[in-house]
Amino acid sequence: MVSAHDFADPILDVSARYHADGWCVFGELDHWVRQCAISRRTGHVKNVLLTHEPYYVKFLNSSTSTPFTFRLFDGRTLVVRDHDLPLDDLFCYVNGLYDLPRSKIVNNFTFLEEVSEKWCKTFEETLPNYFGISMADNANEYRESEAFLLNLQKNGATSGEVPQWVVNNLYLHGAVKCVLRGGNRGAVCEPANCAARACFGEDKSTLLYTARGECERVVFD
Repeated sequence: MVSAHDFADPILDVSARYHADGWCVFGELDHWVRQCAISRRTGHVKNVLLTHEPYYVKFLNSSTSTPFTFRLFDGRTLVVRDHDLPLDDLFCYVNGLYDLPRSKIVNNFTFLEEVSEKWCKTFEETLPNYFGISMADNANEYRESEAFLLNLQKNGATSGEVPQWVVNNLYLHGAVKCVLRGGNRGAVCEPANCAARACFGEDKSTLLYTARGECERVVFD
């Protein structure tokens, strides 16, 4: 059986040499990765979204879920309440994934693939070595960004500055999800998760959360 640990090569090489879906190859890394592979195979993202839901309900309804403002290097601000997975919010925001039609993203897989293709194409055109990105690259960048964002929120802080390198890491994080499939329709689970997770308040800089009952719950067709 092919294992994710067998590969130090770029993701594209894995998919090309073994004609495999990277989401399946690396499914042992986490339960949600396996569920994303299933959702991609069945053409419905319900599986992977229901995997995330219990964690969001737990984290976003705790006593620590107080407002925190990310002040980005380019002048934008984002108010979040997730102090356990703050990277998820910032990832969805900087990649424009909170601006998508929520119900259509979750229930129309063809549309979701089209969104994924357009999103991934942007990375292909702008990120150096796009097709050479490896899982090791992603793991290193993710750990750095996650540690930085969690550190910003320590000791009761209510806001913090987000430098450009963190945002660049979050672009890389998205690009990895695209390259996992060896093409530009592989990142369907990321836009769907963002759509189901949260929505903007009226000011477009404050996040509201489905798990807190602040966004209309996405209903699966």
